[in-house]
Parts: sequence; structure tokens; C-alpha cells
Amino acid sequence: MSMNNIVIYLLCLFIIPASSYAAPGLSDVCKDFRLFSEDTDEIVATNQDTPFKKGLLWKIESPEGKINYLFGTMHSQDYAVSRFPPEVRLALIKSKTLILETIPDEKANQTFINMMFFKDGQQLDNLLEAEFFDELKRWIKDYGVEPEQLKHLKPWAAFSLTGRPKPVRAPTLESNLLRFAQQHMLKVKSLESMQEILSALDGLLMEDQLIILKDTICNHDKIIRETKTLVDLYLNRDLAGLVAFNKQAHYDEAVFDRFMQNVLYGRNIVMLERIEKAFAIGNAFVAVGASHLADEKGLLQNLSDKGYQITSVY
Repeated sequence: MSMNNIVIYLLCLFIIPASSYAAPGLSDVCKDFRLFSEDTDEIVATNQDTPFKKGLLWKIESPEGKINYLFGTMHSQDYAVSRFPPEVRLALIKSKTLILETIPDEKANQTFINMMFFKDGQQLDNLLEAEFFDELKRWIKDYGVEPEQLKHLKPWAAFSLTGRPKPVRAPTLESNLLRFAQQHMLKVKSLESMQEILSALDGLLMEDQLIILKDTICNHDKIIRETKTLVDLYLNRDLAGLVAFNKQAHYDEAVFDRFMQNVLYGRNIVMLERIEKAFAIGNAFVAVGASHLADEKGLLQNLSDKGYQITSVY
């Protein structure tokens, strides 16, 4: 099984709402997942009450006057995303420590591999209707999993792997940030372990995992097409647009809300506590998925509420 750079396929693109139009070739099992919502561009263009609407790199000054930086990333191999601008380079040079969401190394890769498969006798082909399983089996190899291994794959692993474009051999933004920090002798730390991140997915109700996976299978083609919308929003530094994108209609809003609580908002609380400890020391550059920055439960708003002075740099 090929698992090169598996860490980079987590926690951003799989948040894409799979909200409309089943992929051709599936039977009527997908009809319940066909939500004919508004056009994505119109939803994203809607003015959102987002406190920090635009920007990816922010200077954060603590109440004690310590200077730090917070940078929103996108876990993508798209070259336009993986290059970081001069403003980010300068902020890194001014810093002493780079703190990544998680460090993309072999230890993280192995943790993912160890957690992605059932070990208790459960099988995906027994949990998923045959039509969905057969469709998934057709293209799972493109995502580094052999078809004969599919029956042992946990549903969260299946939708987090396939809810994005096919992986290619290219560095990610996190990998480039790590390399730059090492070249300039910065300390490198991890905000979360891979096990902590995956435990948020593993802790989802099995029923919720299966609903999200079915939605991903039925709407796979549309999800991949809409990845370009997310890339464009990111390149435009449009945090309000990212919030609007995530607030589109979903097949089951209760499932989506529980997913966001586990994977985004719950983790924000833990991240904030650890970020504050680093910011108290100063000269820290923290890089996390851009979705963690935005909206009323995001890191920027929480830091602002605690008295930090926040300035957009880029």
C-alpha cells in the first residue's frame, strides 16, 4: 500500500460539503443525497458576519507585549497553495519557533496507517450497502489503498482520503514551511499529535461516519470540482468565503454539526490553550488549517476576546 505523505490529506479538504448531484453510474441509492442547493459561487459571495474576513497571516501581540504570528494553511499539493509568499518568509525569519498543526513525518504517517483499519472484526463491506461499497472499490486504489484492503478500512478513513483530488508526488505548504524552518535553524514543534487529530475522527458515531461516506461517494465528482473553489478562496485569503462555503446546506445538518464540533471546534479549544502557552514565550510562528482561524468560534476571535492585539499581515 502506498502511503507517501498521507498526513497532508487530512483536515481541510474533507470538510468540503458534499451537497448536491450524485455521480453518474450509481443506482437510486444516491437519490437521498441529491440536494439541489444554491449555486456555490452565490453562497460564497453572501456577506457573512465574520469578524476577521480577509487574511491568512496575522501578527498576534500578547497583553504582555510578546510578538507572534498565526498563519492559516491549506493541506493541498496544489503548487499555487504550497508556495508561501514573502510576507510569510519574513515572519518566519523573525521567529524562533515554528509550530505546525502536526509535523508531516514518518511517525505521523505510521500513526495514520495504524488507526485507519478496523482491528475489532468489523468490516466496511458489512456496514455499507453493496452499491456504495462497489462504487468506492472502483477508485480507492487512486488514494493509496488496494481494493482487497478496502473492507478493513474505517469509514472516516475512507471519506477523509477520497474527499479530495487524487494524491500526487508533490510537497505541501506544511512540508515547505518545515524545510524552510530547518534550513534557518528554527525550533520545530507540533501543536497536536496525529493520534489526537485522528481520535477526533475516530470518535464520530459510526452512523455519522457512514452517512458522510455515502454522501462523499454519491457526490465525489462534484466535491473534486469544488476543490477549485476552495483553492481560489484560499488564494484570495477570503476567510469569510471559507465560512460561507462551510455553511452551505448539507444532507443531514445534525451530522455535519457533530462533525464540525469534533473535528474543528473541539480541537480549537485545545489548540487555543497550547497556542497561548507558546505565545507567552514569544517569537512563535503557528501554522494551522485556515478553517481553524475563521468564524465566531475560530482562533482569531478567541484570541481577540482574551485581549490579544491582532493585525493582518497578509
